[in-house]
Amino acid sequence: MSAPLLLTWLAGTLLPLGVLWLVYRLALRGEHCFGYNRAFLLLAPVLAAALPLLPRPALPLWLNSPAVAVATSKIGVAVLLPAGQISQAPAPAAEWSAWTWLIAIYLTGVALGLGRLAWQAGRLWALGRRLPREERPGYVLAYTGGQLPTSSFGRVVFWDETAGLPLAEEVAVLTHEVAHVQQRHTLDVLWLEVWRAVLWPNPFAHLLLPGLRLTHELLADRAAAGGASQTMSYPSLLARLAAQQLTGSAYSTLLQPFTFSFTLTRIAMLKNQVPVRRWKQWLVLPALGGLFFVGSHAAHAQGGPVPSAAQQKAWQDDINRKTRLAEHEDSMRTGGKVEPGTAKQVNITYGDKLGQAAVTITRVPIPPAPPQPTTNSGEKVYTYVEQMPQLPSGGGQQGIVNAIKQKTVDPVGKRIAGRVFVKFVVTDNGDVQNTEIVKGLAPSYDATVLAAVQQLPRFEPGRQDGKPVAVTFTVPIEFPIKL
Repeated sequence: MSAPLLLTWLAGTLLPLGVLWLVYRLALRGEHCFGYNRAFLLLAPVLAAALPLLPRPALPLWLNSPAVAVATSKIGVAVLLPAGQISQAPAPAAEWSAWTWLIAIYLTGVALGLGRLAWQAGRLWALGRRLPREERPGYVLAYTGGQLPTSSFGRVVFWDETAGLPLAEEVAVLTHEVAHVQQRHTLDVLWLEVWRAVLWPNPFAHLLLPGLRLTHELLADRAAAGGASQTMSYPSLLARLAAQQLTGSAYSTLLQPFTFSFTLTRIAMLKNQVPVRRWKQWLVLPALGGLFFVGSHAAHAQGGPVPSAAQQKAWQDDINRKTRLAEHEDSMRTGGKVEPGTAKQVNITYGDKLGQAAVTITRVPIPPAPPQPTTNSGEKVYTYVEQMPQLPSGGGQQGIVNAIKQKTVDPVGKRIAGRVFVKFVVTDNGDVQNTEIVKGLAPSYDATVLAAVQQLPRFEPGRQDGKPVAVTFTVPIEFPIKL
């Protein structure tokens, strides 16, 4: 994928991810459909990344052809010699384009994000191996001694045994963290962290993870509150531990600590017994439908939907049939004769549906052929011959370039980088005639190149079939930037 396409794709994820995040934030966040919200947040970056990659319908192949053929003008061809540089100074090194800088910045951000994620995950894995461990069914209990708050990562539950909680509260907190392990919430966090690194310029990619972390806590709270003893209020425990700020300094954003933020939201959700309003879950369908409509509208502006192979064949067969009918009618009208100085032109006007194409045949005048170049004496000028002209000193075509380069005076003033294309004719007796600038750079540059060509010595004329003939040359003279 080229740099413009990659950055265009990245920009294309902004709208889909923004719409999906708004659906979650405004409609789904306050509902008890925690499993649905979890799946929604995990799939949101995938949908946002896939939508810009959907193929954009284009015009059918034949609809890209113009209805009326346009004749291209013929330009006289001349021998193009190798470019000659005026200065022997080395050309400047190629500079990075704006696209290259943008792609380099983007890839650097991706590398930093993935590197940070790998460093944090490796640190937690090493810590879990170093702390005192206790294997339990389905998880590993690692005693932190107060180094970390009670939290979880992967299969490891980091347990702060210095918290001094009563037995009933310890059971509730442990049930909460084991729920994180059993439901594999760490994999969800790693998944969104990778997407956050890939889509780091997209602001909505950084908003999905807090929503997912809250959903994880609500899922674990539901599991812990259901198993809490009757003598202990789980919401009260959550509020008390959050108020005591037992978390201390966070070790890593990959951890699932019990006293995670959004405490008030978690308590409110525990006390909220309103049934799930299912209609909110269906809002994702009109949201995605709207995104597809926007994409289809943009595609229609580019040329509309692409017909199937069968439709394309039917349309082409219809055009071929109408073309044959128009040619037959034209032949009957003209009696099969062609008016001198004209040519038959087939005009096809395409339609959007089968049968809408119209074919007509008209007669257009044939443009006269461009005049052949000649010397001052009317002699025919060739562009290439068996034995090309050369200077008395020899050197072939490169010798001609070097001779012009040596006689070109570097213009005074601000340096302009570019090329001057000069054209001239070497006659059958070796004289230089008809010197002109085909493509100029600036008046002073054009003038010095013309003066250099006019100072060339008499050539040894070119020969065709053993006879001296006139030959035209076009030479590009390069003016590089001075270092």
